[in-house]
Amino acid sequence: MKNVEDVYRLTPAQRELLVPPSPAPEAPIEHLVAAVRGVLDEAALEEALRELVRRHTALRTAFFLQGMPEPMQVVREKLAPSLERAEAPQGLESWLEADRKRGMGLTAAPLVRLSLVRTSAESSFLVFAWHAAALDAGAARLCLDELLRLYQATREKTDAALEKARPFREYLAWMEAQGLEDAERHLREALKDPRPTLLPTRSEPHAAPGVTGLQQLLLPATESGNVQAFLRKHKLGLGTLLQAAWALMLRHHTGHTEVVFGAQVPGRTAALVQGRPLAGRFAHLLPRRFAIPAQGTPLRWLRALQAELSEAQRHEHVSQSQVRQWLKLPEDTSLFQSAVLAWEPPDEDTLKPLARAQGLGAFRHVAAPPPCPLTVEAVAGERLALRLHHDVNGFAPLDVIRLVGQLAALLDVLVTQPDRELSSLSEVLDANGGTARSPATASTSVGPEELRALLAWHPEVRAVDVRVEGSQLVAHVVPSRRRARKLDFGLFFFADEDAGTTDKYRLLLEAAKFGDAHGFSSVSTPERHFHEHGGIYPNPSLLAAGIATMTKHISLRAGSVVLPLQSPFRVAEEWSIVDNLSGGRAGISIASGWVPNDFALYPEHFARKRDVMWENLEKVERLWRGESVSARDGAGKEVELKIFPRPLQPRLPTWVTCATDPALFERTGAGGYNVLTSLLGQPLEEALEKLGLYHAAADKAGHARDARTATLMMHTFVGQDVDDVLDTVRAPLTAYLRAHVALMQTMVKSLDLQVDINEPKWADYLAAYAFERYYRSGALIGTVTSCLPMVDKLLDGDVDEVACLIDFGVGTDAVLQSLTHLAELKRLVQDESLRMERVLTEYLAERLPGARPNVTVKLSDNLSAEHPGPVL
Repeated sequence: MKNVEDVYRLTPAQRELLVPPSPAPEAPIEHLVAAVRGVLDEAALEEALRELVRRHTALRTAFFLQGMPEPMQVVREKLAPSLERAEAPQGLESWLEADRKRGMGLTAAPLVRLSLVRTSAESSFLVFAWHAAALDAGAARLCLDELLRLYQATREKTDAALEKARPFREYLAWMEAQGLEDAERHLREALKDPRPTLLPTRSEPHAAPGVTGLQQLLLPATESGNVQAFLRKHKLGLGTLLQAAWALMLRHHTGHTEVVFGAQVPGRTAALVQGRPLAGRFAHLLPRRFAIPAQGTPLRWLRALQAELSEAQRHEHVSQSQVRQWLKLPEDTSLFQSAVLAWEPPDEDTLKPLARAQGLGAFRHVAAPPPCPLTVEAVAGERLALRLHHDVNGFAPLDVIRLVGQLAALLDVLVTQPDRELSSLSEVLDANGGTARSPATASTSVGPEELRALLAWHPEVRAVDVRVEGSQLVAHVVPSRRRARKLDFGLFFFADEDAGTTDKYRLLLEAAKFGDAHGFSSVSTPERHFHEHGGIYPNPSLLAAGIATMTKHISLRAGSVVLPLQSPFRVAEEWSIVDNLSGGRAGISIASGWVPNDFALYPEHFARKRDVMWENLEKVERLWRGESVSARDGAGKEVELKIFPRPLQPRLPTWVTCATDPALFERTGAGGYNVLTSLLGQPLEEALEKLGLYHAAADKAGHARDARTATLMMHTFVGQDVDDVLDTVRAPLTAYLRAHVALMQTMVKSLDLQVDINEPKWADYLAAYAFERYYRSGALIGTVTSCLPMVDKLLDGDVDEVACLIDFGVGTDAVLQSLTHLAELKRLVQDESLRMERVLTEYLAERLPGARPNVTVKLSDNLSAEHPGPVL
């Protein structure tokens, strides 16, 4: 044969995939997909692809199943694959489905392809596709990682410095060296009774054979973080947790204390993974038996399971066919009805930063259709994805909705209550759907009943009814609560001085104009002196006067005026000018200051700066009202002075900047002032507690609730994609947090760490940790809808306005682009109907990926009056 480098037989896993008793109608094609964020060098990409194929024998392999004594795989010596280019105006998901159906000819290597798919003039994607017989998902990620390194080296004309790859034949040699006797003995003992654990299924088919449905649930970021933290703390794998949860689900629904289902196994030991790179097909499914203890805690059982699964890895290179032979079962016997797959990136995941560096978004894995009637899949990420792929002839949609909801609830309890008794976990499942059966629907499309059940699961929905009205589905929703107050959004600035930038105020001026045009409540600039951090803002009144001439509606504030550094006469005069220029839009927040260098302006005030702040505020207020204030003139005489020009507002709107001192919050409330606070130096929960003290003091003093404003400053960046947002803000926000020593000290204290934060290695580590903690729990960073839970916390905490700090180091163009998404967030927060429609539409898209049901959401107060009859 020409162009042949090597020939060898199939592995058991490959044979099972390619030569089953009833060959699958579609080729098992999988994809890794990323959005293109920049401009790709297509010639360099094609050259990198060819070098990648040259490196790995698995990528140059063809499969010959007929015309030989037994199926064989043939490694081609030379191949020159090309980068494919495609147009997909119908959308990426439709293109991926068509590409999967196109398949790959087994005898025509390579069984991988790289495509640049353009879905519109502004949107394109890079798609790496492979045949499941050639690679598994882990090997595909390895190949993609190498592809990007080769692409970068080609563009930069450097050496990619990749280790020489091992041929796939080495894996065959390793398998032969393992022998089968030990594996057969282990699996015979583990699967003495090989019957799969069966869930209740439909009695009659409702669709053509092979039709698969999909239910997906994305856990909230907080719950996803809880799962990640639990796994890290106890050194457990996501697969172990998911398999344990599914075993508990099966016990609950079937009553069996021992259950059997399929589990994805790596197919090679950890020792084989080490060393030079090796690509090929290793991972596959094997049956697993789980004996669930009658007593004990989830944590103890999970640790035991982890040990058992680690021990079982020695036998995972065998196939299901071999297991059937050992158990003397017919070849077409199903060893399991359900299977569990877990996808999590390696500890040192270099693919994501590599992709970002080459102008690509994060790669997502689009797997092949599941191999059994019910497949449970978990995909690690910023939001953990739970997916249930199901045969629509076997499982009714409403039953699957209940199953995925129960699974999510069970995972949450396992990681947050690991010392709970195992025997009590059925209560969790009963509380989230029980075992009630639902009426089967005769259609595989998404209908009113399925949508009603899905929407009823959403925490913001108290009651829902879905009906066909004309040609569309309409969901009449009663929200779980309606808010009497709205949250205002302001813009806040505190940027570093950048000596290399000539246009230092472009972001401030452009953002102020944007905020004015889009209904933002305020724009605030600080007073900073003699330091590059915030150093472009030494005089907030001067900047506010400039903004006043180019805006019409937005309030112009100081955040803050450091009163002990100022003459109260100058403060009143300057802000009166701002008030007149703006037509009555001036406002200030006052602070006592804390940096000794700043008091070079008034050194005598440093020792009693807090007292001076209140004294000067009293004078500013009197001057603003038109009263005279006594002073000593140049001749040493006592004089009574008034300020000019006269301000337009009868009272200067005044905030008091409160950091962490509870007494200052209470005095501010008692005095009837507004309050400005932040999360630098205190977690959100503490800040909200102190705002509670502020409101209580104001109420006690008789100040009306609608006459005061509680403002919370938060770092803010809102975009379209969570991964892109985090890529954009990670470095600048980490550097910003590192510069705040007070924040670092607070975090070290809260974690009870005995470290010196001034030591560089600890400072870097803590800053990175602070970023992860801060953006999740102390910032408005994410997408429009991912930020909504944080907004709800602010409203629950009696916050009236969020001051969005937008200039913490992200590039000006990126920040200005993000303001469009921030304005959309503001619009949703201030319009309940719009919010509910957006939230529920995205929720349905998450739960039913690919289905895209066309549903109109309408808010209602009382469904029983509008739609008599039972309502979910």
